[in-house]
This record gives sequence, C-alpha cells and structure tokens, in this order.
Amino acid sequence: MCEPEIRGKFRDAVFATMALCPMVRFELRTAHPRMYHEFVLVIAEDQTEYLTWRVSAAAILRELGRAHEASGPSPRWPLRNVVLVNDGVDAR
Repeated sequence: MCEPEIRGKFRDAVFATMALCPMVRFELRTAHPRMYHEFVLVIAEDQTEYLTWRVSAAAILRELGRAHEASGPSPRWPLRNVVLVNDGVDAR
C-alpha cells in the first residue's frame, strides 16, 4: 500500500468511529480543511464512495464485536456530530 492509501484508510476509520458515536460532538482540527471538506462531500454525494466508506465502518464494528450493527441504518452525511476546525497551521 502506498502512503495516500494508508492515509485514506486511516481517514475512513476516523470518520467511521465518529459516525458510530452520534451522541459525541467531535472537533476535527486540521491544517487542511479543504481536503476533509472534499472527502465529506464525495461520500455525501457519490453512492459508490459512500458504500466503500460503509465497508470500512463495518470492519470497525466487527473489530469491536458489534458486527450486528453493520446492517442497520446508516448515518446521514455530512455527520452532524463532527465540526471541522481550521487550526491555521501549515503542516510543511
């Protein structure tokens, strides 16, 4: 796996975890808000990408022993419990 794929899988896992905790409010602090905003829009608007994300969420549920929840209703995107915060720091 190349580095962007690893980063993408990690991002999928983070968003899946946040989706599994709808009662918790998350502030995602990043120096790259545009990248995450685009990620959310793609999942919200592209059914194929959404289904790919669901597979990642299902894998996390299986790891947590909650596989039965993988076939339940899905969260709506964008996730209402996640706020994107631009921390204004250049990562370079």
